[in-house]
Amino acid sequence: MIDRSRIESLVRSALGELQRERAVDSGGGVLLKPDRGANLSAPFDAPAMRAMLDATPARIGVGRTGTRYRTNTLLRFRADHAAAKDAVVSEVDPELLRKLGLLEVKTRAESKAHFLQRPDAGRALSDEARETIAREIERGAPLMIIYGDGLSAAALNQHLEAFHGALARELAARGIKAARPVFIRYSRVKVMDEVCPLVESEACVFVCGERPGLGFADSMSAYYMYRPPSGIPTDADREVISNINPRGIEPAKAAAAVADACARVLRDKKSGVVIA
Repeated sequence: MIDRSRIESLVRSALGELQRERAVDSGGGVLLKPDRGANLSAPFDAPAMRAMLDATPARIGVGRTGTRYRTNTLLRFRADHAAAKDAVVSEVDPELLRKLGLLEVKTRAESKAHFLQRPDAGRALSDEARETIAREIERGAPLMIIYGDGLSAAALNQHLEAFHGALARELAARGIKAARPVFIRYSRVKVMDEVCPLVESEACVFVCGERPGLGFADSMSAYYMYRPPSGIPTDADREVISNINPRGIEPAKAAAAVADACARVLRDKKSGVVIA
């Protein structure tokens, strides 16, 4: 197990040694200097490097000290890695779900650890969940909306309220009727394959937290599909809008894009690779 308090103590100690230099807030509550583009004065194509820095948040141009990372770069890496791990093991706030009026059920995963160790358990509804959905959710609505924690519950804690409110408005503006939204704890994308036929909806949307990267742990993805003629969905039947976060596609804009996609899917009665 990682001793997080020990890591925090080491990071803060190192930061104390750097306080004589000007520091900036990295956005995660830890004060660290920017490191990207640190070696722009080196003898190479500086304009090309600036163009790359403008095009991506990736760790490029960070410089080095001998054969090692600079202290600041290493600290930023450790901080981002810790944020990514926290996002993976975090839980969606039950109070947020109550506030949004979402029906909550679970998959066959019994815990977060079980969910991470057994992906198949996160792809299937528990028996109790199937009974609850069959009892509480109306059948035959054109659209079913599902939210799941995926691999970053932190993303839903930060952006679900804004996205959900915007999506409800965008769907209403397009005249699309959706059944009562459901939150499925410990769920992965393919759980939508089971829910869609269970509620007999034409189309289904599944929104979850994306797998965190180093630096971004709060991004969501929205998967959507039309009920395939075979009744057995595959990945080829799905489409996705990813990178839903303030630095990528803002939640409100993503909600509009999802609503547009749902309108097209319901109109054309198809999704995935067959749209070509």
